[in-house]
Amino acid sequence: MTLLLTTGEIETARVAIDPVFLDSPLLRHTGLDRALGCTVSLKIETLNPIRSFKGRGTEAVLASLLPRPAAVVTASSGNFGQGIAWAARRRGVAATVFAPADTNPLKAEAMRRLGADVRLVERGVDESDVARAASAAAGAPPFIEDGAHREIAAGAGTIAQEMTAAGLSSDVVLVQIGDGALITGIASWLRATSPRTRVVGVTARNAPAMAQSVVAGRPLERPAHTMADGMSITRPVPGALEGVTAAVDEILEVEEDSLLAAMRLLIEQAGVLAEPSGAAGIAALLEHGSRFRGAAVAAIITGSNLDPRLLPRLTT
Repeated sequence: MTLLLTTGEIETARVAIDPVFLDSPLLRHTGLDRALGCTVSLKIETLNPIRSFKGRGTEAVLASLLPRPAAVVTASSGNFGQGIAWAARRRGVAATVFAPADTNPLKAEAMRRLGADVRLVERGVDESDVARAASAAAGAPPFIEDGAHREIAAGAGTIAQEMTAAGLSSDVVLVQIGDGALITGIASWLRATSPRTRVVGVTARNAPAMAQSVVAGRPLERPAHTMADGMSITRPVPGALEGVTAAVDEILEVEEDSLLAAMRLLIEQAGVLAEPSGAAGIAALLEHGSRFRGAAVAAIITGSNLDPRLLPRLTT
């Protein structure tokens, strides 16, 4: 199987996606350029009903399930679960989401508001393992695992499709890595249409599983202790790891303080609210700025579902 996607797969995914998730804005701000020492374009994926990019991939994967199932099961810290809930409700499919017990309460409430049955999993237990077992025990409703389906990555790839369609020509695109679908989709489109653009992945230093797995060439399990729940991966999906390895030119790790500083900078200079994962590209520019000096850089603001428990840390 080809590890990267074809442009045809991404174009097919676009047809299946609810238009509310498409054609997100590109933003430039001179204050941000001055602060970071490079030309920065932001792809804002937060101005949709679930305030994250995840609706693209979840719409594409639900549309691919034929015949349409009566129910689906997934695991999520919140944004992917909201995307599944949205896409399932739109198609009359029941959705069950297994989430960590300490998940962002606003994300948990949003999943429930969209109709999902949210089941919290105790600390120390992997919610994906619980969801997989529950899927089998319930008579095998499909288990939708973020990163394990090409359609999810294809949905994410429509972000890059829109960037090139808008005439954006970047030296570097910074892409946060959680499960790996986003960077696989982005890189697949850019490799085919803008091969000179470098695709640089960003991970949280306190969630090293994906970065270390890429180096090792096999999935490694590592603890994750990061505020960036969208990048809090403890064990990569094997297929997703292969896609990430094929996609990236390099991976940069960022500290927790850099994530907070990036969130503050986005608010102060561009008026953009981002959750920690959403600000990861800007965190990489802050922490590794010398390598991007003077370059044309694009970063994706992937979500704005900020945990209210983080608000005091943004103002101190």
